[in-house]
Amino acid sequence: MTSPDDSADWRRRRHRRASPEFARMLNLSDGVFAIAMTLLVLGIDPQAVDLTSIGGVFVDQPGELIGFVISFAVICYFWWIHHRFFAAIGVMEPGLIVLNLTLLGLIALVPFPTSLLSRDPTAQGAVVPYLGLLALIAALHVLLLLRAQKAGAWRVPPPDGLFPWLLAGWGASAAVTALALVLAFFVPVAGLALLVLNWPVEAIVAHRAPQGYSDWG
Repeated sequence: MTSPDDSADWRRRRHRRASPEFARMLNLSDGVFAIAMTLLVLGIDPQAVDLTSIGGVFVDQPGELIGFVISFAVICYFWWIHHRFFAAIGVMEPGLIVLNLTLLGLIALVPFPTSLLSRDPTAQGAVVPYLGLLALIAALHVLLLLRAQKAGAWRVPPPDGLFPWLLAGWGASAAVTALALVLAFFVPVAGLALLVLNWPVEAIVAHRAPQGYSDWG
């Protein structure tokens, strides 16, 4: 005999935080982030380094090192956002699962455009695909936030008036990355450098937001 939950429409299934299903999605997410970070180092070729010089790796593989540092920092940044999001939700439901899996697919793809960036961090054909991918990832984080609000998936609902500030903070990151992408079509290096604005822009939103924003944003 099947239980009511087993026979329910999968689209209505909601997995609480303590359930195995929630834990599996969380473990999968952390695993994908960790593997993407690890794969970045494969872009540095030890066979191309001149061992007769102490600083050979900095001379022979400068682009590869730049690509590694930038992408490692970017993935860590996205992981932190993802970590804060998962800490705030208490329910996993189909909409969040689909969006999260899409996000993980894009995170897993980061090492590929990083390899292009490593070849020439100033080339439009390397910077534009890289920033395009980051813009999609930033946009998906915003969609996750909106879906959690719509589905009532929070462990504790945000205080009244706080959600628009959360949306502004996460949306600011997506907007800066999108602006960097547009700029990269004209000046690739400037588009790449513009990513640094993510931190001050988010800090401004956090400074102006109501009390309690830091517990969510």
